[in-house]
Amino acid sequence: MKALVVAALCASSRATADPIVLTANALATTAAPAGLVTVSADGDAGHGVTAEALVWTGAQTITGEHADVLVLAIRAHTLDGTRALRVGRFIESAGALRPVQLDGASARVLLPKRFDLETFAGVPVLPGLATARSWNWIVGGRIARRLGEIGSVGIAYAEQREYGRLASEEVGVDGGASLGKRDDVGAKLAYDLANPGIAEASATASRRYRELRVELFTSYRAASHLLPATSLFSVLGDMPAVRGGTTLSWKFAPRLDLGGDVGVRYAAGEVAPEIVARARLRLDDRGKSALSGELRRDGVGADQWTGLRGAARIALPHRLAASTELELVIPDHDRGLGVVWPWALVALGWDDGTWQAAIAAEASASPEYRHRVDLLAQLGRRWGKP
Repeated sequence: MKALVVAALCASSRATADPIVLTANALATTAAPAGLVTVSADGDAGHGVTAEALVWTGAQTITGEHADVLVLAIRAHTLDGTRALRVGRFIESAGALRPVQLDGASARVLLPKRFDLETFAGVPVLPGLATARSWNWIVGGRIARRLGEIGSVGIAYAEQREYGRLASEEVGVDGGASLGKRDDVGAKLAYDLANPGIAEASATASRRYRELRVELFTSYRAASHLLPATSLFSVLGDMPAVRGGTTLSWKFAPRLDLGGDVGVRYAAGEVAPEIVARARLRLDDRGKSALSGELRRDGVGADQWTGLRGAARIALPHRLAASTELELVIPDHDRGLGVVWPWALVALGWDDGTWQAAIAAEASASPEYRHRVDLLAQLGRRWGKP
């Protein structure tokens, strides 16, 4: 298991007086103003046992800090991979069900006739270490049938209780298959039994034409299944909605990939286009250094916006790597919250296979904050075979 040394200094200034809840990751939130740091680690302890850890640190003010452990788990598995067990604090995601963070255990067994069985049970983790969790628990599982080498289908179920009362109950089905060498299809559906209705549904179909890949997609996602916000684009773009369109990926040159999305979104009773254009240029044959760019048109109604993103990763001597990313969001209507909202990240990392170290700075401005700055530092070590 890795040893972690984490340091963070966070500062922010509110643009409005209303309380804002920021999503730290899929299953943790902290009330603003707050800074957030995530550090992850995993390692092989030998004899089929692995350990992983993920720690986040939030500071509501310069002097007030608190930290929670998001993931701290022991994983054990047989050499042939037919049985696996995980115990501790982790995030469980079974098929089409929504992910959940819990203190508990999960197990996976490969059964005869190409059946796979997954089960999990534990106590859901709530924000704050001192939060009472009496009679709070969740239990669920998934059974799947592998379809030879082409894909699989599965069905999953989970029930969650809070203070002994039913809080969430979902059933999900999922499946995917490769139809020959060029075609792929996939679909999933999650149904909320506690508040009857579809929580999430999606279907995709893709085909490859030499250097071109074309994918058709349609999806619906309720608020309970929204993904974590990892950038300004995802903060503004993820909302309960019905979406549909096509995604294109084209290997234009040996080191240049082009792509884009063309679709529509239906949300809040309005229909709006979704248009994305992407480009990625690899600066070496292995892709250790690369430049990428993105142009996006998103939003619905009066909240439509245009976004620009640029990113670079440069491999440096002595096993160093520098990376940077910049996003600019230009809203269609200025409501006194700024004409341009920027988000930027600059990082420098070092990894010799055993030791890893990184330092980064993240800065942004948005409708919630006039400015926000996070300074991040990480130090880690890996034991066992790389």
